[in-house]
Amino acid sequence: MLDAALRERIDAFVEHERQASGIPGIALAIVQLGSPTHVRGFGDDGRGEAISADTPFPIGSLTKSFTALLVRQASDAGQLDADAPVQRVLPWFRVADADASARITLRHLLNQTSGFSRDDGIAPLLQGSTASIDELARGLGAVSLNRPVGERFEYSNLNFVLLGAVLQTVTGRSWQELVQDQVLHPLQMDHAYTDHAAARQAGMTALHRTWFGLPVAQHVTVPPGFAPTGSLVASASDMARYLQMLLAGGMGPASRVLSADGVAQMLSPASPPGRSRLLSADFLFRYGEGWFVGPFGAAADARWHLGNLASFAAWMVLLRDTEQAVVVLINTNTELPFNEVNAVMSRLPIGVVNLLRGQPVPQGPSLRQAYLPFNAAAALVVVGLLALAWWAARACRARWSLGLLVVAIATVIALQAMGLNAAILLAFAPDLAGVLAAALALLCMPSALLVWSWARARAGGSSASIRQRPP
Repeated sequence: MLDAALRERIDAFVEHERQASGIPGIALAIVQLGSPTHVRGFGDDGRGEAISADTPFPIGSLTKSFTALLVRQASDAGQLDADAPVQRVLPWFRVADADASARITLRHLLNQTSGFSRDDGIAPLLQGSTASIDELARGLGAVSLNRPVGERFEYSNLNFVLLGAVLQTVTGRSWQELVQDQVLHPLQMDHAYTDHAAARQAGMTALHRTWFGLPVAQHVTVPPGFAPTGSLVASASDMARYLQMLLAGGMGPASRVLSADGVAQMLSPASPPGRSRLLSADFLFRYGEGWFVGPFGAAADARWHLGNLASFAAWMVLLRDTEQAVVVLINTNTELPFNEVNAVMSRLPIGVVNLLRGQPVPQGPSLRQAYLPFNAAAALVVVGLLALAWWAARACRARWSLGLLVVAIATVIALQAMGLNAAILLAFAPDLAGVLAAALALLCMPSALLVWSWARARAGGSSASIRQRPP
């Protein structure tokens, strides 16, 4: 049970990690079915306002479970069959492979086994898409699947974009109306919103990207078409009510929100086993319907999900054997692929779960400590390349200048081969993008100065010839 002493240990752990890593604000909720919920905030929203139980946070991909719940509600009402092909509801639905288009079912979308790739699922976000849910779904005709339909799990936002289009078509209502009327309102989630714009007006926390270990405020927008996959905003108290309903088998405060069978379907492992590294933590899992199923810290059989961008992280964990649930919302993040700098973002929810199980919390450096080697390496690279570029340019050493240019070109090619183009780097690791941009500019500078000197010499020679030409 969650007694006062355990609550104090958990709160002390969260606050220690927050302060050590320089995280502006965290919201925590711990649900124990049949007992009062422990909900509190730590730190501030980045504008000087203290984080409270009711401070709205973006929850990113935790939204997927809400969309899955809407699908299960429609199934309970006889409007949808999870095993029906998508084309039964959306006759116009196509991907590049016509045969595969006909074989993708709603269950494949729910279980993330359709064959859509993770990269194609991120593309609209990187491109700043303004397409609606239906427009994004109708634009998939040129998308190639990454593997045969149903073969194995691959996480892709496109699966839940399509589910949003299915829901809108079969109900004749917008996804926003459905989630508001059928989930948020019945569960009294009074500080939850279907988009960031409305949430900001209602006091949503500021969000922060981490630059060289320091949080910097960052405005975040989510493409309209991503609403069913990642647009929701909710407070810790709101998410506690949502998880309490699931622990209660679908019963809300005043009425049933979903059938017990619908809840069981959502939380049942369905995909083949998978493995993923999320915020520097390794997870083994199978995917249900908007939920990962598998070990989470000291819990051998949890249901959980992560929602995050480079400026926030949101976690929810269901511990059905002890009838408990955990919510951790964080208003900063980093995706820098170096020295596990974002390990604290996963250590927080894992640590809370471990404490609930009477186990020690995971250990590791704070975000600030983990950033120190990166900051030192970045400074050495920039200073070293600046000295080398100055030396090559000052003496007009053509071979060195061309050699540095070749290194710059090879670096760009290598980054592209690893899938790290400029858009991805700027979106997920802006500090690394800045260091790489500075390094590439310094590598190219001697060649640019060499060309400029050569052009000036040519121009000067031409001017002298003109002046010396007889009348």
